Amino acid sequence: MSNQRDAVQPSFDDLGTFLPEATFVVVDLETTGTGPDSSITEIGAVKVKAGEVLGTFQTLVRPDAPIPAMVQVLTGITDQMVASAPRIDEALPLFDEFARGAVLVAHNARFDVGFLQRGFEQLGMAWKRPTVIDTVALARCALLRDEVRNCKLATLAAHFGAETVPNHRALSDARATVDVFHALLERVGNLGVRTVEDLVEFLAQVSPDRRAKRGWASSLPERPGVYWFVRSDPGKADEVLYVGKSKNLRRRTRSY
Repeated sequence: MSNQRDAVQPSFDDLGTFLPEATFVVVDLETTGTGPDSSITEIGAVKVKAGEVLGTFQTLVRPDAPIPAMVQVLTGITDQMVASAPRIDEALPLFDEFARGAVLVAHNARFDVGFLQRGFEQLGMAWKRPTVIDTVALARCALLRDEVRNCKLATLAAHFGAETVPNHRALSDARATVDVFHALLERVGNLGVRTVEDLVEFLAQVSPDRRAKRGWASSLPERPGVYWFVRSDPGKADEVLYVGKSKNLRRRTRSY
C-alpha cells in the first residue's frame, strides 16, 4: 500500500516552486497600436516576491513612427514625450536584465508578451520562453461567473480595491495588476494551488487528480533520453502510441 502511495504522490522536491518562493515580474506595455507594425512606447514592470515589491522598471520608448492621435489621447503619451526616449534596442536589454529568471505576469498577456517576444527576435536577443501567467485567464478561472461584469483591468482593480487605479500608463497599470494578481492568488490558494506549476496547470484546467500523477515520473533521471507511451490491454501485445525524446526525461514526462 505504501508503495502505491509513493508512486502517485509527489515528493517534497517534486512539487515545484512554491508561490512565496517565486519571483514574479508584472509587466505592462503601451504601444502605438495592436498590429504587427506597431511599436512599444512605454514599458512598466514591478518585481514581486512573497507579496513584497522588490523593484520597479519604467521607461518611455521612442517608436519607429509617430504615435496616432487617438493613442496619444488614450495614453497621454505624446510624440514630444518620447522624442528623447531610448530606442527599443536600448530599452529592451534593460528590461531583460530586470526580468531575468522571473515568471512574467501580464493582464491579457498574449498582447504584452507578444510584443516583447517580437522585439527580442528583431534585436537578435534570445527569447528564453519564461513561464507566463495571464491575469485575465486567471480571473476567468478563479472568479464566480457573475462576480464581475467583465475581466478588464479597471473592473478587477475596482473589485479588489487595488491601491493603484489603472490609467493606460505602463507602470500604473503594472502596479494595479500586481494587486489584482495577489488577490487572485488568495482565491486559488483555497483550491489547492501552491506552486507555480500548480498555477500553470490550474490555468490549463488540469484536475488535482491528474496533477497528482506527476509523481509517476519522480524516479526518472534528469538527463537526455527517449521515452514512449504504450497502451496495455490484458491478453494483447503492448501498443506504442507515441515516442519522443527530451534533454530532461523527468521534466518532460512530468509535463504530460
